[in-house]
Amino acid sequence: MLGKEERAEDEKKEATIAELTSWILEYVEQNTAGSPTDETIKWTHLRHCDIASHLQKGYQEEVGTDCIKRILYENGYRKRKPAKQLATGESPNRSEQFRIIGFLLALFRLMSENPIISIDTKKKEILGELTRNEEVLTKGDEPVSVFDHDYPHLGTGKAIPHGIYDLKLNEGYLSLGNSHETAEFVVDNLEWWWETYGKYEYRKAARILILCDSGGANGHRHHLFKKCLQELARKINKKLVIAHYPPYCSKYNPIERRLFAQVHRTIKATILTDLEQVKTLMEKTATKTGLSVEVRINDKNYPLKQPSLAEEVDEKRILRHPTLPKLSYTILP
Repeated sequence: MLGKEERAEDEKKEATIAELTSWILEYVEQNTAGSPTDETIKWTHLRHCDIASHLQKGYQEEVGTDCIKRILYENGYRKRKPAKQLATGESPNRSEQFRIIGFLLALFRLMSENPIISIDTKKKEILGELTRNEEVLTKGDEPVSVFDHDYPHLGTGKAIPHGIYDLKLNEGYLSLGNSHETAEFVVDNLEWWWETYGKYEYRKAARILILCDSGGANGHRHHLFKKCLQELARKINKKLVIAHYPPYCSKYNPIERRLFAQVHRTIKATILTDLEQVKTLMEKTATKTGLSVEVRINDKNYPLKQPSLAEEVDEKRILRHPTLPKLSYTILP
């Protein structure tokens, strides 16, 4: 039988470990990248000594790397050799921008009335009698007949899934386009999310934190994207805080592993024939942690090669970060 002092000491130790575990996992989660096609594949660039330094600076706790290793191991983190590691480039401001994003995430988590969303466009899917290099569950002796090659011209159309992931509510919102991925397409989907869901979930919101990549239709060099955001901010009367992940770091965008990996799993072993079928399938996406997905079809035509001039952006309505003004800024209503 343990004495009262020993039991009290054990309870104190358990509480300390639980608190350390919470701090460590929260920091690792903010610096975690993941595969958009397999939710089980995640990785972080943090070293054990980086985590120890974070605990010392942020919480004034001296924690040894052996303790950190044990906590990470107990929560499923292992050191594994990557199968491939092909870098197409690097960003000189990577570390600083990650610090800015980490600060914004921590700040907005303290403000329950303001949403945090992550946006991106998933891989386009060609519709039609195509294999998509997947196996299909069938009944009978004969396989399903499809074309012998998945050439785009053999398809009957395409699905362009643009996603919005709400980090606070663990909810996904997908717009299926069949035209082109443009800045107008992206911002129209943001407006749909806000008018249909966001303004009811966050009735007192004054700001929206939007995490996005540096390239594509929502790229940080894209003047038209900023112009469309300014129109949206004025229409909904909210400040839009934009944080672009550094170039070549798109896998760190939370939507990749939190939403797209789950959606990919849902439609994986299927022949995709039309947008309605894709919508029905994607709406079935769910996880044990409570993820739910709302899907709509956006059949508006979005032409390419629209004018994108710097003069059309009202710089007076943009508050830019003092050190990384291109990657972090706020759009004013």
